[in-house]
Amino acid sequence: MKIFKKSLALAFLAMLIFQVTAFASIELANPYLTKEFTLNGAGNLNVETSGSSVAVTGTSGNKVIVDMYVKLNGREVGKEDSEVERELDNYNININQSGNTVSVIVKRKNNSSRSKLNLSFKVQVPREMSSKFQSSGGSISIDGINGTHTVATSGGSIQVVNSSGQVKTSSSGGSFRVENFKGNVDVQTSGGSIKINKLVGDLMVGSSGGSVTLEDIRGGINASTSGGSIRAQLTNLEKGLSLKSSGGSITAVVSAGQGLNLDLSGGRVNTSLNNFSGEMKKDRILGKVNGGGIPVTMQSSGGSISLEFN
Repeated sequence: MKIFKKSLALAFLAMLIFQVTAFASIELANPYLTKEFTLNGAGNLNVETSGSSVAVTGTSGNKVIVDMYVKLNGREVGKEDSEVERELDNYNININQSGNTVSVIVKRKNNSSRSKLNLSFKVQVPREMSSKFQSSGGSISIDGINGTHTVATSGGSIQVVNSSGQVKTSSSGGSFRVENFKGNVDVQTSGGSIKINKLVGDLMVGSSGGSVTLEDIRGGINASTSGGSIRAQLTNLEKGLSLKSSGGSITAVVSAGQGLNLDLSGGRVNTSLNNFSGEMKKDRILGKVNGGGIPVTMQSSGGSISLEFN
C-alpha cells in the first residue's frame, strides 16, 4: 500500500511538472514574426483576418508592435520551419503602415483547401488609438484603448475591457463582452451571449438569439432579442430603460425610491410596487411609481416580466 501511494504521488508530481512546463512554454513562446511601427499622434488600426484571433492592448508611447504567432497542426512553432514556410505561401499577409494607420491583413489564397496553420496576433498600440476589424472568425480582444472601435465578424468572441470612446459591432455569432467602458456601445448580433458590466454611456443591443446580461450601466439602455432571456442589474437609472424579447423572460433590478413611468407586459408580470398609480393586471402594468419620471419599458411576447427593487 505504501509503495502504491508513493507511486501515485510521483505520478501526480510528474503530471504537475508537465502542466507547469507546458504553461511556461506557452507564456514564453517567441512570435514567428514581429513588426514595429512609430506613430505621430492618435492612430488607426485596420485588421482583416480569416479565422485568426487578435488581441490588442494599449500601452504608453507611440509604438505599434505586431506579433504573429503560428501553430502547425496545433503545435507551437518557431522561425525557419520549412513546412510552415510552405503553408504560409497559401496566405497573403500584409502588415504595413500608411501615415498613422497600421494595417494587419491576412487572407487565404485558396479558401477551399484545409490549412494546417493557426495564426494569431498580439498587437501593442498607443492608448489613444481607433480600430476597425473585419473577420470571418477568430476571437477579438481590445484592452486599455481610447478611441472608436468598429467590429464586423462572421463568428468568434468579441471583448472590450478597460477602454473608452465608442464601440459598434455586428456579428453573425459568438459572444460579446464589455467591461469597464466609458462611451456609447452598439451591439448587433445574430447569436451568442451578450454581457455588459460597468458601462458609463448609452447602450443599444439587437440580438436574434442568446442571453443578454447587463450590470452597473449609467446611461440609456435599449436592448431587444428575438430569443433568450434578458437580465439587468442596475444600481441607478439615469435615462430610459427599454428591454424587449420575442421569447424568454426579462428581469430588471433597479433602485427603490426613483420616479418611474412603467410600461410592462408579458405572459405574466411579477413585481411589488409602492406609491403606484395606474393600471395593474397579471400580464400588464401601465402607470407611475413615485410620481413618475424615467421611462421603463419591459415587453416579452412569450416570457414573464420581473421588476425588482433593491
